[in-house]
Amino acid sequence: MKYIFSLLLLLVITVLTLFASQIIGMFFISIVYDIPVMEFANQMQDINAHPELRTPVLLLQGFTQLVSFLGAALFFVKYIYKFNQANPNNGAVHVMNPNLAQHFLEEPFLKRHKTPVFIFLLVVFLAIFAFPAVWLTGALNGAIEFPEFLKWLENWMRAQEDTAQTLTLFMTDFASPSQAVLGFIVIAVFAGLTEEVFFRGVVQPIFQNLTKNKHAAIWISAIIFSAIHFQFYGFIPRMLLGALFGYLYIYTNNITVPIWAHILNNGLTLVLFLFIDKEMLNAPKMEGTDFATMIPLGILSILLCIGVLRFIKKTMEKEVDKNTK
Repeated sequence: MKYIFSLLLLLVITVLTLFASQIIGMFFISIVYDIPVMEFANQMQDINAHPELRTPVLLLQGFTQLVSFLGAALFFVKYIYKFNQANPNNGAVHVMNPNLAQHFLEEPFLKRHKTPVFIFLLVVFLAIFAFPAVWLTGALNGAIEFPEFLKWLENWMRAQEDTAQTLTLFMTDFASPSQAVLGFIVIAVFAGLTEEVFFRGVVQPIFQNLTKNKHAAIWISAIIFSAIHFQFYGFIPRMLLGALFGYLYIYTNNITVPIWAHILNNGLTLVLFLFIDKEMLNAPKMEGTDFATMIPLGILSILLCIGVLRFIKKTMEKEVDKNTK
């Protein structure tokens, strides 16, 4: 019951910080850019007609990420779990505090140990290997069609997808190098940092306490991570990425590893979009020979990712053995 209460409390804190960050962010933008708040909100409804809003929108996005996800997570860890550090029997201990991780993690090798540098290098390859799997599952996800009596739901979901896609493409249509740098910081660095601290650093450990099963915690957190983006036709690949980040966290017990992986995934996608293929941010389509080619590549991609994850797990086990003898 205490873990369910923790989740409800985290939900309330997150909703409040999200709402506050939007209001405060729009207020400061209205001052800095001399745009009335209501006018700015109205212009956001037809965002492509207002390219001058690209920088303000990026700033608002970054501010919202920092205050909502990161702010809520750090507030929760500092104040909600502060009591538990002195009274572990009255609430969940937290994996972000390495001295307390041993109280609920299942394997002793998951206690905090130094992560070898080459693990971070392996994560670079992992991010690259994951691309075909993301493309394949994205194409399959996008091809889902609902039965006739649920067409209203499908139409609504596709409309939500189009709206999110419009905003994403608007934010990445950079007009200057400085805007591109700001976009990279917001879309790759801030998103990787804030979402990993929140979902892997806070949500996943709570579900591990609740379910007593690390795999269930990883996948439940990954589902919530994907669902919170409100993009049904990108749900499956985003869920799989969330699970990938979750296993990286479990195997290393180092939040910087999934943060690094998340930044790499978003950053590489953005770089490919800017310099190689402008279709990278569009939902992949199941069309002709491209799809036939991507099936074996996607399967190979999944196998390679599993192999790298297993190698990272074994490496961390050896690291612990070496440091505990």
